[in-house]
Parts: sequence; C-alpha cells; structure tokens
Amino acid sequence: MNGRDAHDDPVGSPTLDRLDLLKLGAGGILTASLAGPLLEEALAGAGGGKESPQLAALVRQGKLPPLAKRIPAKPVVVPTVERLGRYGGTWDTAGAGAEDVGSWILLTIYYENVVAFRAPWKGNGSIKDVTPNLARSVTYNKAGTEYTIKLRPGIRWSDGAPLTAADIVFAVKDILLNKTLNPTTPARFTGRNGDAARIEQLDKWTVKLIFPSPNALFLQGMCSAGGFVLCAPAHYLKKFHQDYNPNVGDLVKEANAPNWRAFFNAKNFPFEPNRPTVAAWKFTTQFGVGSQVVAVRNPYYWKVDRQGRQLPYIDKVVYNLASDPEVVLAMALNGQLDLHARLINTSRNKPVLAASRKKGNYKFFEVKTSFMNQALIMLNQTARDPVLQRIFRDKDFRIALSHAINRRDIINSVYAGQGEPWQAAPARTSPWFNQTMAKQYTTFNIAQANQILDRAGYQRRGSSRLGPDGKPIQFTVVAATTTPDHAQALEFVKRTWSQIGIDLQVQNVAENLFFTRVTANDHEAAIFGAEGGDNPILYPSRYIPTASRASNYATLWALWEETNHRSGEEPPYVVKQWLLAYRGLKGTTDEKKQFNLMARILRGVATEFHSIGIVLPPPSYGIVKNNFHNVPKSIPGNLAYPGIGPAHPEQFFIQ
Repeated sequence: MNGRDAHDDPVGSPTLDRLDLLKLGAGGILTASLAGPLLEEALAGAGGGKESPQLAALVRQGKLPPLAKRIPAKPVVVPTVERLGRYGGTWDTAGAGAEDVGSWILLTIYYENVVAFRAPWKGNGSIKDVTPNLARSVTYNKAGTEYTIKLRPGIRWSDGAPLTAADIVFAVKDILLNKTLNPTTPARFTGRNGDAARIEQLDKWTVKLIFPSPNALFLQGMCSAGGFVLCAPAHYLKKFHQDYNPNVGDLVKEANAPNWRAFFNAKNFPFEPNRPTVAAWKFTTQFGVGSQVVAVRNPYYWKVDRQGRQLPYIDKVVYNLASDPEVVLAMALNGQLDLHARLINTSRNKPVLAASRKKGNYKFFEVKTSFMNQALIMLNQTARDPVLQRIFRDKDFRIALSHAINRRDIINSVYAGQGEPWQAAPARTSPWFNQTMAKQYTTFNIAQANQILDRAGYQRRGSSRLGPDGKPIQFTVVAATTTPDHAQALEFVKRTWSQIGIDLQVQNVAENLFFTRVTANDHEAAIFGAEGGDNPILYPSRYIPTASRASNYATLWALWEETNHRSGEEPPYVVKQWLLAYRGLKGTTDEKKQFNLMARILRGVATEFHSIGIVLPPPSYGIVKNNFHNVPKSIPGNLAYPGIGPAHPEQFFIQ
C-alpha cells in the first residue's frame, strides 16, 4: 500500500501484531498474546481472580460463559496509573439535567472508538496522538483518501455477539450515509470537496474507507467524543432498519413513533439499555427517565490489566440527575461525588471546594482546558431581523462593543480573578498563538467606543443609539443555564453597553433549548465557551462557519458549508476563502501545509473580527475522592480529547 505505517506514526502500528507486549506511551494500550496453557492460566476465572466476583458467580451458575470465551485470545492490556486495582464499588457522579449528563457520559465511560487519542496527549491532537483501540491496525495512503481498518479478532458486544467488519459497514453505509437517517452526510465522512466516503469490506475483520477527495483529518475525527459512530451492532439494529426488515412499519406504529427515522434513532441511541455496547459498562436504566442513569459492568469487556484480570474494576457507575449546577456543587461539598470535572469546576467555586476537601474527603486534579475563550459573544450575522443583520455585519459596531466591555471587572467578579482579557484567538500554548489577535480591542474605553459608533453613523437619541431604521438598537443574547457564569458576565456587559446606548437583553435557557435555537438560526446573539485554544484545526467552528451548532455568529453561513452549498446562505467572499482554505487543509496529510493554511485562516479571522471574546480561561480542575484511585494528576479537557475517557476509567478503582 502506498501509505503510512508505524514507522511514520503510531496509527496502524504493525508492531501490535509482532510483539507480545508493546507499550504505546504512558497510559497507552498494550496487546497481550495469551495462547495455549498461558491463556488458561491467566484467565482461570474465579479461582485465579481474573474477573469480578459477581461475574465469577454467574459463570458458576451457568448463566455466563467462562472468561476465556468472553474476551479475545489477545486481550488489550491497560497500564494502571498508580497500581493494580481491586474489584467492586460504585462511581457516583452527577449532572444538571439529562443534556448535561449525556455530555458527561461521552466524556467519561463511553470512549471506545475504533481509534483513540493516547494518554498523555502530547501533540495537541496531531496524527501522532492517534492509536488503535477497537482496531488492531489502521493504515492510510499519503493522499488521505483511503483508510484500511483491521479490527481486533475476538472482541464481543455486551450481549456476546462478535464484533466484526460488518458492524463498521452497517454503521457507515446503513446509518451515516442513509439519506433518511442523515439527510446531510456528517462532515467527518466527507472529503475535501464535500463528497461522501464509501466503504468496502475486505474480510471478516477488515474494511476500507475510500474518500473521492482527501480527508486528512479523518482519524483525528474518529478519536473525538462520538467517534464510536464508526461501529454499530448490526445484529441488533437490522431488525429495526427498513432496508432489512420489511415489517418495520408495524414496529414504528407499536412504538407510537412519529416516523421510522425517529424510531430507529431511538433504538440506536448509545445509552439505550437494550442496545449492545463494547464499552466497559452497559446501561440498565432508560436515559432521562427517573433521577439516575445507571451503567453496570459489561461481562464481555475486552481489556485486562497486566495480570490478565478483566476490566473494569468498578462494578457500577451512577449519574445522578440534579436540577441545576448548584445542586451538583452541594453534592460535591458533601462528599457525594467520587470523581467530577464538569459545571462546578469554576474559578469562583474553587475556594469553596478547597475549604470542604476534608469534609468531602476529596482532592483536586488538573484539567488542562484547550478553550480559547470562556465566554465568547457571537452576534448572529445571519439573524432573521434584517436591521440587526446589517448592524451585526458592521465591523466598527463590533469593535465598539468590544471596547465597551470591562473585562478586568468581569474577571475579578465572576471568575475570581482567574484568566485574562482575550479575544477569539489561540492560547499562548498553541503554535498558532498571535498576541495581536488575542489582545486587539480589549482595552476598556467607553469614550473610544462612543467615538467609533459616532463615526460609523449610529446617531444618539437620548440615551439610545439608533439603528439604520431610526429605532433604538436592542437585541437579546441567549445563554445556557448550565454555564451560569455566562449570564453573570452578561449583566456586567449590559451595564457598560448601556453607556454607549446599546440595550442588551439577557435570556437564560436550558442547554438543550440553547442548541435547538442557535442551530435553527432562532437567535439574535449567543454566548458560549469556545474551543480551539490549542489546536484550531480540530475544532475550527468558533473561528470560521463550519458547524451550524457552534458557529453562532453566522448559523446560515455554516449551514451552507455543512450542506455542501445546498442550504443556508452563501457567505461573503472573504469568508468563502477561509472555508476553501480549510478544505485545502483537510485535503493534505502534510502537517506543515496544514499548519500554514490554518495560520492564513486565522490572520483573516483576526482582521474581520467576527466574535467578541471576554476571557481566556485558566487551567481548570476536577475533584476525586481520596479512596478513588488510578486517576491521572492532569487530564486534557476539551471536545477533541474527551476528558476522562482516554485516561482509561476502566482501570479506576475504589479502596
């Protein structure tokens, strides 16, 4: 194959087949070759303590096959962070509502992709950070158009059915590329020109993905949260798929589903208890129903520790549904959360949490955020109101608003003095850091802001600035309740913007409603945290309009790009040039070319100044109980590297 192998990068390392034990970095994955008598000795079941007592009891009762028949002959060996663990216990955590819990699950126990980011994460999401996981090997050509994936033989779904190449083919051909289920092909499965990939099954364990035009970021995309979509339990889902079951209409009616798409998506929902999984824990409760989401040990999990003992160590994971972040904080202070690093881990809360460490019996660990902004204000340049749309597209208006924000006051009052004034720009730790881009227009100067608006023709009437229609300028910024600091920061912004004649209204809504509205272009402006501090290549959507869910400064421009120019609104020429450059970046495996193209895009973004940043977040933190072990002292925390997941929570244990 004209391509890359392990001599170029860790993806698809053939040494996984050659060596009995190969350590791929600290916290990485080992492959153990356990054959013949060694297999029998290492996997001796209850007598050898190679599985949890609960599962050993089921084996003795004849309700579960012996361990040697449940895991691969060459199981994946996971190195432990501190030491070998013990079986048992419940990991208690929480979330502020179902939407928040769902996101937290993806960042904790549901990270079993075909390929995965290794721990530690040294390359900020470059191809060097990618390692096989469900895959035994992955190879790809230099053009970035062909990816050959070979699965590890012997892995089973949680119901005991074998995982095979047919599960990848089904996930790609029958789900991702099915026009009823996905009218718009997900960007991860399109090439540079927006054309969809196709898939071929080469043998029982091997598939080849072929892109008509290059997709050089495909593997990194498969490592991100949600990358599990590359694999689906075909043996379970086919009976709900209209291409395989001619009577599926009857099932749709019985379920009172509005249509087949909604019915199938419900059956394929990753946290659906009846859907088989390859993750370390499988769900036993219906998601969003009741006060808890519970997951228990998967008896067919395919990873072991270095003594050949089947993982996970922990019996059960419980996600408690709280009404709001303050309830989650109270649970943490009372010692009710074993490990948590979401919502409550703010600068403002840290002194409170620090004071309760003894009472709550927990300590801190570091979360190295890759956000480039904690609170990014995005004026929707494709807003439905044509007057606001015209105002928001005026760069001078945006610059004036930026100068009329007292960032230092917000940082001191809302963020406990942590962080620094910052625009939508890469962090200092990023190779794309640009001081001018980060700091432009951050000086608080009401007089300067008023002068800019005067020169731009926004006249005064009393205390109000008038728009081109002669009416006072008023608009609403929508914020999500799961990030209360955003609404708090906006109250400071509202006061200072009133000094330049702008009437800002703040609307705080549930996170699911927030995303529904911004994706539907049903917002005038929005505020949210922004990815892209370390590696803007992986998540460019806060810089350029590539995702309607995240590019809240121009939803319809993003929809135009997402749908390969079939829907939405064609953006201005300069924005189209950024999008073309990003497609060029996606079309080359040359990392130097990728870097230079992203640098060119960012220079343009800095010049146009589409979004208004408030603060660069400092390193964050999580809490972990003192009896909860094998948690790394530092974990990257962002969308590309899904938080706790790559740290191998299957090797966490309680003692």
